[in-house]
Amino acid sequence: MGQRREEMLDAAVQLFQENGFHATSVEDIARASGISKGGFYKHFDSKETMILELLQRYYNEMFREADRFSEDLKESPLLVLKKKITIELEKSIDYRYFFHAIVTDFSPNDTGPVPKSLDHIQHKLHEWRKYALLEAFGSKSKNYLSDLAVVMEGIIHSYLMKIIWQGTDLPLDMLGDFIAECLQAIVANDENIFPVLPGSLSGDSRASIQEDLKLQLDAIRTELDREPETFSSFEKDIQTFDLLIEELGQEKVREFLVDALLAQLYRRPNLKEKLTSILTTWEVWKGDLT
Repeated sequence: MGQRREEMLDAAVQLFQENGFHATSVEDIARASGISKGGFYKHFDSKETMILELLQRYYNEMFREADRFSEDLKESPLLVLKKKITIELEKSIDYRYFFHAIVTDFSPNDTGPVPKSLDHIQHKLHEWRKYALLEAFGSKSKNYLSDLAVVMEGIIHSYLMKIIWQGTDLPLDMLGDFIAECLQAIVANDENIFPVLPGSLSGDSRASIQEDLKLQLDAIRTELDREPETFSSFEKDIQTFDLLIEELGQEKVREFLVDALLAQLYRRPNLKEKLTSILTTWEVWKGDLT
């Protein structure tokens, strides 16, 4: 992203936080950025386009930083979870005024690209959290994974409310450690825990789940095929997608092969976000079959 575009986004965030989305005009953003109104439209189609890009920037920053620490701490899954929770807390606080301005101006019942993008991000974050829990606790948490993710979300949300609205000053690294340890305590003492939320795969047959995974992978492959070949691994990734889709079309799927192929693709920075939901579905599905 160009420097001018970044400067415009930073100026827009400040104005949205101070005045709200609807009260901030294109002229206001252009003036704060030191450009003309015509110059604004060389970079963005509308204010809504800026909002969508800012939402994506928040999401990308959090995932990029979390993935970087995941590589550094991969020997300890619990440490990875602690760091991911801490990063989510940090980014939520960094963007708190921006999100407050957005949710104030856009009701959850509104239609349009901004509410739709907010819903999309919430869904992606939920899937990301579920996968983070699976990585930390393994198959032991699969039966109640959706419930555990909601517990995690509820704790994070409650502490954020204390920090943001009540002004409570809390050390975020210590808080991230505490939340992860609480979740580990739940998993370690789950003898009397039974899932409340229905699993996303409940009632689906093995064949229909495989077909759904194939369709999702094929959609990502098609999207990748349309993009410029900016990654040296492009051809190899296309072949990996083809192998995955072919394997999931078999009556007896070789789990070890799908595991290896998905892990290979997930290492690609340009594919991590797209594959998070698929990885979660695949892991939970494997648990249902055992």
